[in-house]
Amino acid sequence: MSCGMWNNVFFWAVVACCAIVLEFLVFISRRKYKRIVYAITGIVAILMFEVPRLVIPLLPQPSLKLSEGVVRFLGGIFFWAGVAVVLGAFVQIMQAKREGWKLRTRGLYGVVRHPMYFGDILWAFGWSIMHNAFYGVLLTPVWLFLRYTLAVLEEEKLLEKYKAEYESYIESVRNRIIPFVL
Repeated sequence: MSCGMWNNVFFWAVVACCAIVLEFLVFISRRKYKRIVYAITGIVAILMFEVPRLVIPLLPQPSLKLSEGVVRFLGGIFFWAGVAVVLGAFVQIMQAKREGWKLRTRGLYGVVRHPMYFGDILWAFGWSIMHNAFYGVLLTPVWLFLRYTLAVLEEEKLLEKYKAEYESYIESVRNRIIPFVL
């Protein structure tokens, strides 16, 4: 692989997109293989999705043409809000695990059905703004689309597992990822 490829925003974007495809494949093939296969594949897919989105804003690309103060302030708000949402959702998931996977409908899960994905989009968007990275910001709708499609797949499985309880949850929490929007 040439050195130029490592510095190419679109190479890293393709890696991230392939990681989500890997997540799709893992998700739809549930229970066909040993648990360790899913664990390892899931970790690899997550790393392949997160690392490129950390790297992309650091690569050479057009600037957003925003002042240093604006990018640090605005980007920092989005980045840290995203990190806080991801961590908060993770804490709620760990609580659900301790309680036998009881469906979470309050806290962050009372605002959107997939808060971890919301935080995931926020931090990547903020990170791109912080680095004045035009392509990084431009790729945000791609990351949102990929997470949204994964959320749709997940909800099919959640409906199978929780049945009427999840249907009621969908009625009370209307948005999948972005509060009041999507």
